[in-house]
Amino acid sequence: MSDLIRIVRFETENTNPLILIPDLPFSERKLYADSFLSSYSVRVFELPANWMGFGFPKFEDCIDLLSREILNSKRKVKLIGEGLFSGMVFELLKKIPQAIEAACVLDPPLFRTDANWMPKNAEWILERFPPWLLLSRELHSFYESLEQSLRSGFTDSKYLPAIVFTKHSGKITKQIQIFGETIQRFPVFRIETSRPESVQNLLKNLILKILAEVPISSVQKKSKFKIEPGF
Repeated sequence: MSDLIRIVRFETENTNPLILIPDLPFSERKLYADSFLSSYSVRVFELPANWMGFGFPKFEDCIDLLSREILNSKRKVKLIGEGLFSGMVFELLKKIPQAIEAACVLDPPLFRTDANWMPKNAEWILERFPPWLLLSRELHSFYESLEQSLRSGFTDSKYLPAIVFTKHSGKITKQIQIFGETIQRFPVFRIETSRPESVQNLLKNLILKILAEVPISSVQKKSKFKIEPGF
């Protein structure tokens, strides 16, 4: 087991366990513990943000650590995964569904069929790490494991976490047109606002309602694509 991965615990008076699996620190990360400390006993899965190129954790070790954290909890846990790390949510739902009460994935990437000049794994790495780490086989292997878990989760998972999108609405609409069949099994939601600074508060309120199974009509937005209950 790599000593570079860890679970950070925020103990509060609330005993309801919530495990966050956020993206690595970069400009578009939106999942932070502060939003949920008043409602849950929060645990955050952390990878080395300042990794310099030696001994990057294996995907399997990450799943093992998270599985132990979940199984050692006295109560069923709720999960939130962000971005490509949503693949870990699907992997945990497959491995230990009996210990998970509810789950949500935030801005999972939907893999495009149109070619991009830069491979997606290279683009993902460059957004989060120094450019010389493009040569790291360990990092590419980790990316591939995340991607495979996310792909298989979308197509094969028996358990359907809610999907929340916060990206620009035009991009979301295009993704739905291309990937509607892939995500139509899932409860799907999106957040639209003209004020980027308000996304965090809207996101917090939406996810809290999703995890609590509270009626969410006040935050839904319908569209002609008829993907329920978010569009």
